[in-house]
Amino acid sequence: MTGIKTGTLDWTGDNPFIYLKTDAEQDWSSLSLYFRIASSDFGSGQAILVLDNPYEQGTGAETRVMITDNQPLAEYLVAEFVRHFGLFRKAVALDHLQIVADGVFTTTNRFPDVVIESVSSVQAGLKIDMQWHDMQQQAICVDLPQSQTQTQKHEMMCVFHPAQSAQVLVNGVALQGSTIERDFNGTRAQSASLANSETWVRVA
Repeated sequence: MTGIKTGTLDWTGDNPFIYLKTDAEQDWSSLSLYFRIASSDFGSGQAILVLDNPYEQGTGAETRVMITDNQPLAEYLVAEFVRHFGLFRKAVALDHLQIVADGVFTTTNRFPDVVIESVSSVQAGLKIDMQWHDMQQQAICVDLPQSQTQTQKHEMMCVFHPAQSAQVLVNGVALQGSTIERDFNGTRAQSASLANSETWVRVA
């Protein structure tokens, strides 16, 4: 029967992103991801990952943290997925990543005007807010075969709603930079998007 896929589910959930540049002609100044995992071998959980100045060794003052409520899940996502995502493959900041496991998460959802995913950590002394503004209401639905996914091991399905603008706040201070327009799944969109019902299935 067409439309039916079989395989091993590695995870399913939401994985929106915000990628910022201070100069459109230069490398990304920060890469940020939010994960809301509904099901995986490591259970459910949430995480926010922020890599400030991702492609440089850094001075130690940058925010390079993943705050989560499920540390084994977070470590698995970084090792098996994030490090394989295109923009993260050369991100040396991942080698200096701090994973903090006391995250308390909140969501503000007034789609399509604004969606905010927030996390607070007492251990890290941080509050991070990822904010997406003015979402495109026409969804971009993708169903990628193994040959086109970032890991080359999975098929991936997802529903994207690109944002017109976005920002990441660390303790109330916005990371430098803004989104840029780029090629995105056969169209043009800003470098920040909701990514809902994202599902990674390992093919036999």
